[in-house]
Amino acid sequence: MAFRILNNYEADVGLTNLNINKTKLSKLEQQLETGLRIVRAADDASDLFIADYLKHTYVGLERGVKNAQYGLAAARTVDDALGRIYDILVKIKDKIVEAANARTDDERIQAQQQINEYVRNIAQIIKQTEYDGRKLLHGDSYEVHFGSHKDQFLVINGNSQVGSGLAISAIAGATASAKANIGFNQTYIKGFDFLANSSGSYQLNLGVSVITIQVAVKSSELSTIEESLQEVEDMMSAIDKIRGYYAGIENKLQNIIENNQVMIDNLKEGESVVRNVDYASAFAEFQKMRVVTQANVAALAQANQIPQLVLQLMR
Repeated sequence: MAFRILNNYEADVGLTNLNINKTKLSKLEQQLETGLRIVRAADDASDLFIADYLKHTYVGLERGVKNAQYGLAAARTVDDALGRIYDILVKIKDKIVEAANARTDDERIQAQQQINEYVRNIAQIIKQTEYDGRKLLHGDSYEVHFGSHKDQFLVINGNSQVGSGLAISAIAGATASAKANIGFNQTYIKGFDFLANSSGSYQLNLGVSVITIQVAVKSSELSTIEESLQEVEDMMSAIDKIRGYYAGIENKLQNIIENNQVMIDNLKEGESVVRNVDYASAFAEFQKMRVVTQANVAALAQANQIPQLVLQLMR
């Protein structure tokens, strides 16, 4: 082996290895400090892409759960309002049956007056039933974006993402003996989502549009009362259909919420596996690199002693 002073190869190699091991040790320190295996993209760009995708997916699903919960509350709001309307229709039916058995015109006018008050109560419920600024029984649609990606939404009241929804109208007579009307702006409820079918749209036929309630009639026109009775029963059946539709919406949203929560848990676990550091493995590697680095320092010190041997030859 040649002895040189100007170029100490052994020391240069030792310094290079020391710098390499120091970099590894520094990276392990960062992992232990942050709890992350991937601190920056250079650590593992492909796994960083996977971890980021998992993260933004479950973050979107977390918001989707909240949106679905809002939609669930909206559906329950409609269901409760329709329940109150149904109860009032029962009272209206009671008054129609009473008028059908009345003996005088004044009795039928009195029944009509009370029916008109009930219809005004229904109109008030329709106007006051709203959620998040939307009048759910007065033509406003309600959409729920429950997922993390495109096309993961449903419209629980309306025919598209921005389409008009179901509207109920209730108009009482201006006078005690005037007839009352209750009806829908359409004879069906429309829904829209990509869970239903390829087109995304579906509808429920209510079987009735506008009903006329008229009991303040002459004795010779009692058949009109019978017709009003039948129409009120048809309206009650339609209300039951709507409530059944919203019951299905509630169940669907509840299932979506539960499924999203399971997916969120799994996605978070997947991200943790990809992104986070295994402390046991990292700490063992860290201890190993500390020993190796200490050995590098010792070896470098020995390499620097070689030129001293040359000086001894020159004495």
